[in-house]
Amino acid sequence: MNETARIEECARLAEGLEAHFRGVQARAMKDVPICNENLAVASTGFRPCGDWALGIVVTPWFMNIVASPLAGAAPVAALPGETQSLVLPCGMVECLAAKLDGFDRLLMCSLFSPMQDFEDQEAALATAKAAFELMLTPPAPPPEPPAAKLDRRAFFRGGFRAPEATS
Repeated sequence: MNETARIEECARLAEGLEAHFRGVQARAMKDVPICNENLAVASTGFRPCGDWALGIVVTPWFMNIVASPLAGAAPVAALPGETQSLVLPCGMVECLAAKLDGFDRLLMCSLFSPMQDFEDQEAALATAKAAFELMLTPPAPPPEPPAAKLDRRAFFRGGFRAPEATS
């Protein structure tokens, strides 16, 4: 599958998830107290990441990472409700397998729930975008330990010590 097709698949997934959760909001979450009435269903970031379509879905009641295998990739191995590790550039993320109407099994990882701490849609989407960029950022390598300075005379006198760390 070429890159354009992979990107289009990610866009279709994002649109489908938004439609699904708008339906959930209208049917099952209407007037539920955990919903933040200042928020709406939206998605951000959906793009290919290895064999996965990866992005974040924001709803009035949660913000989740969502990963779906791209066409031709191995399906989600875990059964709904089970955990499966997802290897991302930032490291290993533990996700729950989910089966939503109209979708093959997906992996989901909660970032926020409930969503009461978000003042508005702009703040929620800014947070989602920042979280998505962090997921795609490899961790910084650990700092190099300071090189030990070897003083030959001190070494033979038994005075060799590694330099003390400074704060």
